[in-house]
Amino acid sequence: MKENFSAIILAAGSSGRMGQPKALLPFDPQRCFARKLADEFFAFGCNRVVMVTNSHVMEKVRAGNYQLSDIEIVLNPNPNLGRFYSLYLALQAIDAQHVFVTNADNPFAKIDILKQLWQHSAQADYVCPAYQGKGGHPILISPRIVSAVRAETNLESNLKDYLNRFSKLYIPVTDEFILTNINTPQDYQKLVFINF
Repeated sequence: MKENFSAIILAAGSSGRMGQPKALLPFDPQRCFARKLADEFFAFGCNRVVMVTNSHVMEKVRAGNYQLSDIEIVLNPNPNLGRFYSLYLALQAIDAQHVFVTNADNPFAKIDILKQLWQHSAQADYVCPAYQGKGGHPILISPRIVSAVRAETNLESNLKDYLNRFSKLYIPVTDEFILTNINTPQDYQKLVFINF
């Protein structure tokens, strides 16, 4: 039986320090961050990619040419509740056994890392790539966590604290970019130098 995978891109934050939506920043001359992430998830074999975002980003996606028509976009009407609420909303919208989860400001997911996470997925409730002992993105959550989040009633939960209730396995990788978050124009300038 083919495994049922989906992926969720968390992109409901205000991007206040960046000054513009991080999910829509150019990753390379052809693709924005969200498109780059979706390409990797689809290449791995995910049948659905869902991006949870705010109304401002939704408006920009509708008005612009970001090539995101194959991504399902879910509105978070209350982004101040944080990433857990975004994850909760996405999981109400999809039916999947295993789900990759990443932040929009880390566009460096690669298919080989996704494969490594999947190879170890039966060993813990969620698996996380780690560079020199420090965890990064994306993570792969199990059916147990998917079910628990769907049923959660405390929608103000902190995502990191919530996940700490479950067993975690770090998967050592050699790619330091799993740790990179693009939060400021300065961070982004370094990324442009790397990619273009």
